[in-house]
Amino acid sequence: MEKEVEEELKSRLKDEFSNYTEIAGGKNYRYRHLKTVLEIVHKLKQNVETSEEIDENVLEIAALYHDIGRKEDIEDGEMDPFEGHEGHDERGAKIIEEYVSDFVTEDQLKKIQRIIRNHHSEPQTVEGKIVQDADKVSNFGVNNLWRQIHYAAEHERTFDDSLEYFWDSAVDRYRGQMKKLNFDYTKKVAEKRLERHKQAIERIEMEMDGEDF
Repeated sequence: MEKEVEEELKSRLKDEFSNYTEIAGGKNYRYRHLKTVLEIVHKLKQNVETSEEIDENVLEIAALYHDIGRKEDIEDGEMDPFEGHEGHDERGAKIIEEYVSDFVTEDQLKKIQRIIRNHHSEPQTVEGKIVQDADKVSNFGVNNLWRQIHYAAEHERTFDDSLEYFWDSAVDRYRGQMKKLNFDYTKKVAEKRLERHKQAIERIEMEMDGEDF
């Protein structure tokens, strides 16, 4: 994707995800997430092993816009990413044309629609598999502490409740997600990120209990 095209598509996307607050993310979080997924895709396309040819335009635009359907979940300046999860992929596939049609061929548009529609189910192309892995692995690692803290504040969770949830539920959930990743390379990255996340939580626990002296 040419730099000028990327900047224009980012501008259109930013317009849709501005001036709202997202639970487990904060102000205008979704736009930040979509940029992150695009950056991960840039790395994955160079490192995953595949015999299939990759259409970089399709891959990168689908990555940047895979959550465009979530714009319809914003109500009165707020969005709960845990509500309306079912269906945002289909909604996104239906509206993506109005954002990107002037930069892609009809065949590329159909591929992008298919990737968006399937990014939470079974990807049918190599581009779809890469986008799905990038989306999932973006939620692994120390960076996700931002979302955890924001969610805890929104739901008035205590510090101890948050730690208990992480160790008793979140770690197993992450491991379950890891098994569903499409590429060995992404699984290795996710494993490293999870270990760093666990180490960060352990460090927080030690400091809160004064055990680092």
